[in-house]
Amino acid sequence: MTAPSPEEQMRKLIVELQLMRGTAETLQERLQILGSAIGDLSVAKESLGSLKESEKGAPILVPTGGGAYVNANLGDISKVIVNIGADVSIEMGLEEAEKDVTGRLDDVEKASRSVQQQLEQILAQMQIHQDGLNRLSASLRGEAPRV
Repeated sequence: MTAPSPEEQMRKLIVELQLMRGTAETLQERLQILGSAIGDLSVAKESLGSLKESEKGAPILVPTGGGAYVNANLGDISKVIVNIGADVSIEMGLEEAEKDVTGRLDDVEKASRSVQQQLEQILAQMQIHQDGLNRLSASLRGEAPRV
């Protein structure tokens, strides 16, 4: 069995590098989605915490979407409605809702850190492959390898 030629090695590295680029792009997209979820959950956690300190009848601004808000007065906050995923929302006590949101925020932050680590690993692998590709290319052109 003969060793692969430099051209074959280059083709293999190029294919692997393209696959890694696709993986890196997917991981970056996941990080963006997780970042958005972290932002949403952080706002929810902060809002629920602020509600605990507010009294019934206190003036509040209610977001209606698109950067628009409506003036309102705070009603009974002993129960709140929380989206639990898949377009399903349930009613739960304020304390329970705050714990639920905090738990989900922790989970999403943990997932984000994991994806970030995976991305860093794939980027490091990509750099190693790119360096190998550069060395092979220089070798094929008859240039001395750079250090």
